[in-house]
Amino acid sequence: MSQVYLIKPLKKKSIVYHVEMFRENEDGSTSWFNIDETYRWGQGFVEADMDVNLPWEGDTIAYAKTDAGWGCEFDDSVSIEWEFSDDISEIEQQELKELYYEGGAGWLYDGEHTWQEEDSAVHIIAPFQIDLCEADGTVIDENVKLKPRPKPNNNWPFPNT
Repeated sequence: MSQVYLIKPLKKKSIVYHVEMFRENEDGSTSWFNIDETYRWGQGFVEADMDVNLPWEGDTIAYAKTDAGWGCEFDDSVSIEWEFSDDISEIEQQELKELYYEGGAGWLYDGEHTWQEEDSAVHIIAPFQIDLCEADGTVIDENVKLKPRPKPNNNWPFPNT
């Protein structure tokens, strides 16, 4: 692991673990569900060589990968929001919720089921602090200044002529 940007929310209840799961059904259709679990505290990471994924100055949400850095260290779940495809019955929805409440993210990835991860991310809601760190956690650059959002134009990627 090389350098990473560490992103921490500055207010409680401002970090969300977002995951999208799907399964292919026997009839060829696809079922899905999404989970947004909000925590009191935690952190997210963006790899230093992927700094294009940092938020722009003034953005209200920073998006981080779940598998970067040394761990999100989520603490104290405060709410969980669910979204299901229309083909999942109320009974199956309740079963999925109970299985997740009992096993958490471990059940999603290691449980005995046919669900697969489509995507996952950590959403950090502003205000947040971003520090550039070494792999061992040593801070190199504290409170990284974010770049201003570029002005849009319809000439990209070609220069104005």
